[in-house]
Order: sequence, then structure tokens, then C-alpha cells
Amino acid sequence: MRVLIIPVNAGFYAVPMESVRQVMRRGEVTHVPLAPPALIGVINVRGEILPLLDTGVLTGSDAIPMAPYSVLVNTEKETVALAAQAMPVTADFEEPIGEGTHPGELGVYSSGGRLAVLIDTEELVASHLDLTRAK
Repeated sequence: MRVLIIPVNAGFYAVPMESVRQVMRRGEVTHVPLAPPALIGVINVRGEILPLLDTGVLTGSDAIPMAPYSVLVNTEKETVALAAQAMPVTADFEEPIGEGTHPGELGVYSSGGRLAVLIDTEELVASHLDLTRAK
């Protein structure tokens, strides 16, 4: 399975490449008053307003102090931006070497001498904030 590995705090989290829309340098963020901790703010991507989520908060690894990159990921309901502390890299995962220990973790994989946790973006986003909008 082809994945994109996102560096977050001291860990690495992966999302399937088929859900990745784009990797970009984080642009200007508009902060949202009274937002839940997982929502850093919103960003404008070519006229589309997207939520920028703190991947550290989503994964339970602590808030990210600075995230110069964001990964646009398509979920079933909409596109969200996940904050990344360094440039994400692609990898190929074979068989997991372990199970995830937290909700939203699909398995632990070894890649390039490091461990990466495959995450279910849909589940993590749903557990931290309701991004449904009236259409």
C-alpha cells in the first residue's frame, strides 16, 4: 500500500496516498474563536476554505508548536488539511508489525528504519470535531 508519512512531534503517521490531494507549504491561517483544540484554524486554498487540523492533537501525541507544511486529505465528507512538522514523504507499506493502540490507528508499520502509524483520518476527524456543513 502506498502511503504518505507525516512527521508529527517525535512520531510518524501515515495516510493512504489515494486520500491525499496535495502537500503544500502552510499559508496564512485564520484562527477561529472558541475552536476545539484540534482545529488550528482555516486556510484558503485557491478559493476553497479548509480546516487546518493539528495532527498532534488528533493522534494524541500533543499539540504541534510549529507546522510549516500541510497535507490536504479527502475524507468522505470533505477535504481537511493536516499539519506536518517537516516535509511528508511517500513509502510503501507491506504487512503491519503491530496493531494500533489508540482509536483511529489502523496498524504500526516499519519503513526506512522508523515506525509509522497508519491512521484513519475519517475516524480521527469525527472524534475531535464535527465538520459537517449545511450544503
